[in-house]
Amino acid sequence: MRKNLIKYNGHDSPTIEEEIIIVDEMQEILDDVHAEQSTNDGIDSTATGHGSDMPNDFQGEGDRFARLMRDAEKELYPGYQKFSVLSFIVMLLHIKIISKWSNNSFDMLLKLLSDAFPRGATIPRTYKEAKKVIRDLGLHYEKIHVCTNDCVLFWKEYKFEDKCPSCNTPRYKFQEGKRNRVPHKVLRYFPIKRKLRRFFGSRKIAADMTWHKDKRIEEEGVMRHPADSLAWKEFDQKHESFASDPRNVRLGLASDGFNPFGNMSTSYSVWPVILVPYNLPPWKCMKDPFFMLSLLIPGRRAPGVDIDVFLRPLIDELKELWTIRIDTYDAVTKQNFQLCAALLWTINDLPAYAYLSGWSTKGKLACPNCNEDESHLYLHHGKKTCYMGQSILTSGPPTAEKQSFF
Repeated sequence: MRKNLIKYNGHDSPTIEEEIIIVDEMQEILDDVHAEQSTNDGIDSTATGHGSDMPNDFQGEGDRFARLMRDAEKELYPGYQKFSVLSFIVMLLHIKIISKWSNNSFDMLLKLLSDAFPRGATIPRTYKEAKKVIRDLGLHYEKIHVCTNDCVLFWKEYKFEDKCPSCNTPRYKFQEGKRNRVPHKVLRYFPIKRKLRRFFGSRKIAADMTWHKDKRIEEEGVMRHPADSLAWKEFDQKHESFASDPRNVRLGLASDGFNPFGNMSTSYSVWPVILVPYNLPPWKCMKDPFFMLSLLIPGRRAPGVDIDVFLRPLIDELKELWTIRIDTYDAVTKQNFQLCAALLWTINDLPAYAYLSGWSTKGKLACPNCNEDESHLYLHHGKKTCYMGQSILTSGPPTAEKQSFF
């Protein structure tokens, strides 16, 4: 198995050191993909009871794997066997992301390498061609056009509409003389079913997907993992069939907006929606490699209460994972099972909480738990509502401490 000399220095960028060696797992990844694909090809969907209702997201797996194996076995140029086309492109793209190269600089590098390598080199010449090499690893997303006023998605029943059925706004920008029409706004959606299947298709990750049941140590009054919480336990009591298989995935949803340009004078807000699989042990479930980016919501402003429009593809897929389930290969048991997933929590700050829950977090009734029982006081000089607790406001005679609040 080939080895690469790459080390992370604890920050954002890698350094090259001969004494630190990390094993390249490309062949192991391909072995897992091949095992998953071979098992799923031998399954008759009608035998599972789903028939035509089974999702068709995984059709053509054999062709995808054949292309991956072709690129994994193809020499970078005649007589050179240290890197294959696939491993070389994966390594280059990895360095591009870590080093924050622009697409133009990456195109220039690929053109220079293709000209410098001996004749017969099969290296792609552009970033677009390089992405095509790794697309069969499942790193894809779906572009969904959105109304410029965030009314609806041009998806499913509105897929072929040219105007918004709600506000009658055109779907595309007016560009005279151009064949390719440009939409006003595009939502990037990353399907999660394939990602969940890849978790169980990997021998290392699949063994940890049941950690919360097999290896977690329970101790009264101690919470080391979300499985120790009351919400997790009450959910298992209400849905015993779901809890009967520890491989069923419990998810948390996190979302918030940020300015991707790093210039705060530029008004722009991108909202990623990330899913966290809590089946994993605590030292893994909150790490970057296991975060699942599901939506990338564009816009110059926050989606606000219209965020439910953007969440529709994700909600539809979560409903499918709960009701229909999907055939999934378990690399540990080397058998298929019916995978089910449930969303247990959302993770966000108070403004994002208002968008996701539909509950206003401003004014007198800002707390969704306390509701009308919340103790509040409007500060006339500060022009704000404050929340100091019932005991502070009502207990005992006025004191200097209370007067300082008012």
